[in-house]
Amino acid sequence: MASISSATSSLGNTSLKGFGGLASGIDRDTLIEQMTSGTTSKITSKKQAMTKLTWKQEAFRSISDKILDLQDNFLGFSATSSLSDGSFFAKNQISLNGDSSVTKYVKASGTSDMVDYLSLLGVKQLATAANRLSDSMTGPGSVSTGITQSKFESSDKNILTSNLEGTKLVFGTYNSSDKSFNEAVTFTFPSSYTVTGADGKKETKEIDYTQDPAKLVDQLNEALDSQEFMGKNGKSGIHFKLDGSGNLTIEQTANITDAGKGYSIRSTSSALTAMGFDKTKLSEDELNNGITLDEFNKSTSAFKDSYVTRETLKEYMTGKSITVTYGGQKKTIELIKDGETVDSYDKFRELLQNRINKAFGKDKITVETGTDGGLSFKPVNSQETISINADSLELRNAIGIQANQSNKLSLDSSLYYNREQLGFDKNMTEDEFNKKLKDFSINGVAISGLTKDTTVNQLMAMINENDEIGVKASYIAGTNQFSLTATETGSGRKIELGGMAENIFGSKDETNNRDGQDAQILVSYGNGVETTVTSSTNSFDLEGLTVTVSGTFGFNSDGTVDRSQSVTFSAAADVDAVTERVKKFVEDYNALVKEINSQITTKPDSSYAPLTDAQKEEMDDKSIENWEKKAKQGLLFGDTTLRDLSSSIQGVLTDLMGSGVSYDDLEKIGITISDDYTDGGTLSFDETKFKAAMTSDPDLVSNIFTGGGEVKKGLISIVEDTLTPYATRWSYKNGGSYGSLIEEAGSEKISLSLTNNQIYTQLQEMQDAIDRLNDQLKTEQDRYISQFTQMETLISQMNSQSGYLSSLSG
Repeated sequence: MASISSATSSLGNTSLKGFGGLASGIDRDTLIEQMTSGTTSKITSKKQAMTKLTWKQEAFRSISDKILDLQDNFLGFSATSSLSDGSFFAKNQISLNGDSSVTKYVKASGTSDMVDYLSLLGVKQLATAANRLSDSMTGPGSVSTGITQSKFESSDKNILTSNLEGTKLVFGTYNSSDKSFNEAVTFTFPSSYTVTGADGKKETKEIDYTQDPAKLVDQLNEALDSQEFMGKNGKSGIHFKLDGSGNLTIEQTANITDAGKGYSIRSTSSALTAMGFDKTKLSEDELNNGITLDEFNKSTSAFKDSYVTRETLKEYMTGKSITVTYGGQKKTIELIKDGETVDSYDKFRELLQNRINKAFGKDKITVETGTDGGLSFKPVNSQETISINADSLELRNAIGIQANQSNKLSLDSSLYYNREQLGFDKNMTEDEFNKKLKDFSINGVAISGLTKDTTVNQLMAMINENDEIGVKASYIAGTNQFSLTATETGSGRKIELGGMAENIFGSKDETNNRDGQDAQILVSYGNGVETTVTSSTNSFDLEGLTVTVSGTFGFNSDGTVDRSQSVTFSAAADVDAVTERVKKFVEDYNALVKEINSQITTKPDSSYAPLTDAQKEEMDDKSIENWEKKAKQGLLFGDTTLRDLSSSIQGVLTDLMGSGVSYDDLEKIGITISDDYTDGGTLSFDETKFKAAMTSDPDLVSNIFTGGGEVKKGLISIVEDTLTPYATRWSYKNGGSYGSLIEEAGSEKISLSLTNNQIYTQLQEMQDAIDRLNDQLKTEQDRYISQFTQMETLISQMNSQSGYLSSLSG
């Protein structure tokens, strides 16, 4: 056996306290360690005992965790790879027999004793959902813009470009010691922001940076609140405000965080100029130290002139592009290229026509002047759909288009914008339109919250997200119609429109309205009786067999049955899947049995105790690993609980035979107990025999594993009953206990048990004892140090006196 030293040091660097033998020449620290060795030995012994008990806890947990894993993976009905359900062993792999031209319309799954007798003679009709198509809406025919000849050729600078969007306002603190500004938080002026409505739904709002300053400030404050910028409780800590002179100021709100109260603005923030801030009103030092809100508010002016740049329409469009979608293609079209000279409206129209031709081909889209005088894009084929979009709200406003504006229905535009296409009077006022929207229902369910500003896409989303309505709405661009389809198939389901819903989704053509119908199939049960079976869906439960159909067949035009198209069924067990799962169960079960058997039969070697910290310092990592491996052996040798568990496991197959299973049947399916009695009850698994049994007699395998027939209780239930008293996740199965092993040592898999087990209590008591011994050791050390210090002082004084006397005699 290897030998190691047991040198310890309990004092540390005690020479720092008092006198350490300077006068007496005594090695005080070593002497005190010897004098306190009794206490230090007790501490070391307690620590080793704690280590050993911790190892014992880990050994118990290793076994209980394997039991819990078996339960989680195989034993319960909810287990991930459960072997408790007899249907897993059944003939549930269904094959279809018949002409491939009809079997492609049929799917089958499940188990049925009738599977060999059933035949599907034909599918007369499929289940369909109620559906309504709206009248085809009359669109404008082209996409018209607000680019008129007079606006294009005008020299008036009445088109606004934002100077503020995308710029930053940086807040932080100034450090006077190193003269640096420490950035803390930045507000970037966004193009959009998200708000949450009273119904909990999120809505994205675009910011129009060219609108009236007062309205812009309102939107910016909403954006600040949406970010909870420097604030709390869903509100921003600052707000923008226009003073009486129209200057932009910043004020703190009641929701500002404590940190935010001390922040100032970095003088190089890119947003300052656009906000109307005049740097010349502050000194260099004031700027470098950060701009306080008070300094900012006193140094701003003329916000209406600073937040935008004013240009002519021609100047504004230079360098900008729009997106045109047509025929399934999306292309980017430049309006006016940088450096390009466009003298007239006609030349501009001609340039756009050439770019459209290059993008989509000639004679597809005509760029012309519309009836309202604005430049428009018109497909040559009126059935085709064209839409135009610009990424920024600012650009869309400048050229006078809606988001994704179409020659048919503009889905991203408001209901009011689309009112004429939706069948309403073009001259209807906004108030009149809003009043009509209050009366809007589908299938008797009112849709509230609709306004003139609700987009077509938002309306369809409100319908589709309301399960009570039971309808899905969509838009068919090719025919310019709405489609409403019931979410469930079958007869007796209609789509009823009320109020304004009839105006938008209704149709004068009754052929556009179709009620739902049930599916009908003709089935033979093999007894000469043929039965028509109906279902509101296209799935049928035929004596445990679930049959789903997707096409019609088997019926002639005169209603007679064409028996050459019938489909029959055959079933087989999924031999490979069952074999793999049972094989894995046996492997995991045997791993548990072997570990239990090893723990209770391996004797400990008293020569290997847990190492102290000092001993570990004298050894390399590999030596420590080898030593502790020997020290951990035999920790549970002869443990009563584990011996009881091992005994119960060795009786599992005996219990199974007592439940009605014969040993011959076990051998037939390849499950027997190991021939080596020292294995502790491991199972032997013959994969070849098991597969043969699953192929020829899956019911026998199912009965042995799950019970059934003459078997009262199957192998899986017996294993679970055997292991549950020792470890389980479900205390109600065990009289309120998680099992004796969990009570002994706890488990990481059951959090409540980590501090509620016997070993945890013992470890706590040991730690308390070690703490008391450490206090005792400290008291002893301090007492001895004090005594040695006094002795050193006296010896030093005596040496001084002796030297003095010697000098006199000399």
